[in-house]
Amino acid sequence: MNQIEARTTVYTDGACLGNPGPGGWAWAVPGGRWRSCAAARTTNQRMEISAALDAARTLDGPLEVVSDSTYVVNCFRDGWWERWLARGWTGAAKQKVANQDLWEPLVELYRTAPGRLRFRWVKGHGADPFNDLVDRLAVAAATAQRGGEGVHPPASGSVGPADAPSGRPVRARPVPSRPAGRGAARGDGTGATLRSGRDGDVEAVLRLWQVAGARPGVTNDVASVRLLMARDPMALIVAEVAGAEAGGEEDGDGAAGAGELVGSLVAGFDGWRAGLHRLAVHPQWRRRGLGLALVEEAERRLAAQGAKRAGATVVLEDTYALAFWDAAGYTLQAGTRRHVKDLV
Repeated sequence: MNQIEARTTVYTDGACLGNPGPGGWAWAVPGGRWRSCAAARTTNQRMEISAALDAARTLDGPLEVVSDSTYVVNCFRDGWWERWLARGWTGAAKQKVANQDLWEPLVELYRTAPGRLRFRWVKGHGADPFNDLVDRLAVAAATAQRGGEGVHPPASGSVGPADAPSGRPVRARPVPSRPAGRGAARGDGTGATLRSGRDGDVEAVLRLWQVAGARPGVTNDVASVRLLMARDPMALIVAEVAGAEAGGEEDGDGAAGAGELVGSLVAGFDGWRAGLHRLAVHPQWRRRGLGLALVEEAERRLAAQGAKRAGATVVLEDTYALAFWDAAGYTLQAGTRRHVKDLV
């Protein structure tokens, strides 16, 4: 064929109320077709992939798939799928790739027609009207548990509310009556109390990192955590639950008990750069806003010390972490690469 076939732009998005919970996905072509669908119990990540997969299956010809999901876009931009195939659909930790049943057909479409599918990231909840539209369509499908389709996209304002940036329904947070003092404990609206770490927390913090699946490192030991707190008593932020808020008795998965630590984050500032490390949330306390609350508390503390920018260290193959930090407003800094060397 002598004439180059025009490339169609399609916006895709997924939503989940609860994550896991009722979900929905949607795609729309500017000035053209749109489609949405619902799922009774699913995750936000599955909805994001499903939207892209259905668009690729339904629409003909070359496509530019525009998504605010780094989970979807980075799979193809950074070649995750090639490593998955080379390892027999396992990740770097030798575990089965999550959502393989959806990734396999999408990767197959990408491979069998080279150049047909392109993926472009767009900032969610920004100024792009079609990203806003598919967001609203996905949320509407998740809420009503009913999809739809048409030959012309509806007006964004007629669809319904948009999702929260983190993939959860918007939830009001209580505002403290007065600012918390330096390192003082404060509620976060999730039922947990955020405070600075203490010497007696060290063993509990190390256990939390293990239960939360944090990648092992040379500083995962009692001496290193104590040295951190000695140098900067504000750097280690922990989330603590007590009494009935703890969520019941400890089970075989290491569930939190009364007075347990269920979250942590290291927020360091050397006077020049601020860095966020070791964000960990107990599996039973995820999808409640606790991770975002820890980040917001860290940002408050760092700003009070004069920090102008904060950077987060994120494992590239941890797709859930990448999606979280993206939703929290942190963007990948192009043109840089972190180099490390163990000194022990």
